[in-house]
Amino acid sequence: MKRGGRFALIILLAAGYPAAADELLYAVKGIGEPLLANVLAHVETVQLGQSARLAEKDFPEIIEAAAKRARAALRPFGYYRPDVRGRIEKQDAESLRLTLDIKPGPPMIVATASITLRGEGADIEELRDWRDGWPLKAGTRLDQTVWERQKVDATERAESRGFLGSAFPLHLIELDLEQNRAVLRLIFDTGPRYMFGDIDFGEHILKPGILEYTPRFSKGEPYSSRLLDTFRSDLWKTGYFTYIEIKEVRRGDQNPPTVDLNLKLEMLHRNSYQGSLGFGTDTGFRTQAQWSRNPMSRNGARMDVGIGWQDRDDEFLIRTNYRRPRLVRGRQFWSTELTFKLENLDLEVKRSPEDEDFIKIANGDVTDLNLRFGRLNVRDRKRGDQQIFSTPFIQYLSSDQQYELLIPSETDDYMDLLNQNDNAISIGYSVDLVDVWGKGFETAGRRDRVWVFTANKSLGSDTEFTQAYASTSRILRPREQWKVLLRGEVGYTDAHVESLSINVDTATVDLSLTELPSFYRFKAGGGQSVRGYGYETLNNNDVGSNNIVTASIEVERRILNNWSMAAFFDIGNAFNDWGNMDLYKGVGLGVRWYSIAGPIRIDVAQALDFEGNPWRLHLTIGTPLL
Repeated sequence: MKRGGRFALIILLAAGYPAAADELLYAVKGIGEPLLANVLAHVETVQLGQSARLAEKDFPEIIEAAAKRARAALRPFGYYRPDVRGRIEKQDAESLRLTLDIKPGPPMIVATASITLRGEGADIEELRDWRDGWPLKAGTRLDQTVWERQKVDATERAESRGFLGSAFPLHLIELDLEQNRAVLRLIFDTGPRYMFGDIDFGEHILKPGILEYTPRFSKGEPYSSRLLDTFRSDLWKTGYFTYIEIKEVRRGDQNPPTVDLNLKLEMLHRNSYQGSLGFGTDTGFRTQAQWSRNPMSRNGARMDVGIGWQDRDDEFLIRTNYRRPRLVRGRQFWSTELTFKLENLDLEVKRSPEDEDFIKIANGDVTDLNLRFGRLNVRDRKRGDQQIFSTPFIQYLSSDQQYELLIPSETDDYMDLLNQNDNAISIGYSVDLVDVWGKGFETAGRRDRVWVFTANKSLGSDTEFTQAYASTSRILRPREQWKVLLRGEVGYTDAHVESLSINVDTATVDLSLTELPSFYRFKAGGGQSVRGYGYETLNNNDVGSNNIVTASIEVERRILNNWSMAAFFDIGNAFNDWGNMDLYKGVGLGVRWYSIAGPIRIDVAQALDFEGNPWRLHLTIGTPLL
């Protein structure tokens, strides 16, 4: 609507007033938002009593009161000389309308703006950016709402970095009403920086030393509201507490000033239960349930027992994890994990690598029992923005695989390679770096993982091998409505491989079988790997491989609040022979819905290296198997 044609109608006296009362309606013409909303908010205060009747002799007083408030409402936006005219007209027997015609006049223009930073925090980047990006520059219209917002923004930026005593010793707007010119003078003094002081954890049942190393800061370090929020979140993640309250006690009289923290914590020995149903094109239907008890006792130990099943490979899994804090300086935990896994696998071959279809030559059950014992160390980096989880460990694996031949064969040699019963004892070290923030589409950050372990007969192992693995994931937000996902992984295993040729359907095909236990083998392909190819179908003979290389780039664009579209390119394979990697490529498009339960992903991908370039749908709903 054009200026002068804008119109707003407000009913100030609600229905329910006595029938004898006059109802006064307001109309404002000549201005638009945000001036219109502010004028209406001001003139609303000119109201009648519940039984008031108006005579024409009252009209001038009512009009002048409304015009005066309208002029006051325009000043914060730089209009100090408006022309406001009003009239009251009868609508019907019991209602009147007051119309205000407003010409805002010339705006107040900023002549000069002097914005000065003082104090210990004058050189921090956030405040320099605030000063350099000051919007009310010379030549712009004076807007006091922007002036006030900028002051609040500076205070919030300073306080988030620990300058809790910041103030404006000078905040002045000088007006020249004749020339419509304004001079702005603002001095922001950050004051001294506050430091973290003492933490009183209050009463709780845990032994001393269990909670004391939860915060990602130490006494004497600069205060940060972000670190305080992270501290609260980390306390929740321990799973110990049903209620957490952190009270800040600011001590500005100390040198340097400090912030002490007084905590009120409520906790119970409690059991918790979780269960879920899900479906994905990779796994088919799946279900899982978990029982947790945390804490188990005053020593802060936690026990989790989970059970799950998925239709893919008829996989059944039981996982038990026990974790207990070590009462030493820093955050350390003894960790024990027991995993029992039972799955039904096919031994398959292809006539050519470009063929999408497999020929099934054997089927068998694989049973793995893995026991891992380690010492988890949690270290903070970049003032708590990142956490590194490192674990030296020793693990024992009992693996049994028994296959049955499905096609006639001239030799059963390869069946001896498949039917194994191994006991592997290995030692190793793993590192996991996590730095993730935001939720839904706004999620960004990184995760890096590395592990290496070796099994040797000198440790009592039946088999010998060494495995090293590294992966990285990045979520970047170059613009508000865009994000880029980068992912890559590489794994290497030094384990013996047996290669032989067999006759299948009058054709000779190659078979490559590693002696690495099935539990540690790599597989690629599927919605979380190389899309366009079946779940875990990129490997040697569909039973797993020694090595893996995959990479992915995905660009995502938000189209609605919780919906986005994505385009991606994936490449990779799992293989036994580095001289015959045969990296497979896939491209496609996807849709994402960021629901309360997490993202639901639908991808349509094309396998570029299979004959005919077939398309495949990848759908992921619910959480993955344990």
